[in-house]
Amino acid sequence: MFDSLKEAIYQSEPEVEGAFTFINKAGAEILGFDSPKEVIGTKVRDIYVDAGDRRRLCERLEKEGTLRDFTSLCKRKNGETFYAERTSTLVRDESGKAVAIHGVLRDISERKKAELDIIESEKRYRLLFNSLKEGIFQCEPGKDGVFTWINQAGADILGYSSPEEVIGSRLADIYVNPDDRKELLEKLEDVEVWRDFTAYCKRKNGEKFISETTCNLVRDENGKPLRIEGVFRDITER
Repeated sequence: MFDSLKEAIYQSEPEVEGAFTFINKAGAEILGFDSPKEVIGTKVRDIYVDAGDRRRLCERLEKEGTLRDFTSLCKRKNGETFYAERTSTLVRDESGKAVAIHGVLRDISERKKAELDIIESEKRYRLLFNSLKEGIFQCEPGKDGVFTWINQAGADILGYSSPEEVIGSRLADIYVNPDDRKELLEKLEDVEVWRDFTAYCKRKNGEKFISETTCNLVRDENGKPLRIEGVFRDITER
């Protein structure tokens, strides 16, 4: 039955230095072996790139009994590395003595690569957005327009030290004339993208400046407004 599964099903001795005592065919293949017989008797610790991960797993199992979705970088017989996700249970006898570790392991390299690619992409975009002189922002579509994201340049223009200071504040509060915000929302309902909207705004310290903003109203698949995305610049000198 176990040999029909794609996940590795295994049993090992409970010690950090413990060896495999059982593994199914899928497990042997994931680890780069031709058969389960080749794996049985080898040290579980040896499949970890960082042998300390085996120790950490065993320590947590001692405390928790079962550990789900424990992720670590592992290696196959030929040295090729892969990301493994495992769920493990520490088995005890009637006297409470640890006698075995039962586990299910899967190769999640493709999923992990996709996650790392997303993180790297987000870093690149963050660097790009923070290198621009224009303020880039996202806010809620309601009349208050609470900021949900802004780049460093946007925070600088508004007189704040960091984007974190701006997030959660109301976009409506930066307008000198509250009717300007109202006009912007009405226009976006009609055209969804409004370019070069000019208004008097104010910084954190109350200093006034003239802003030029291009906004886009983002809707969900049912047409409900989700957020407003925009780019703005200080054109006071112009």
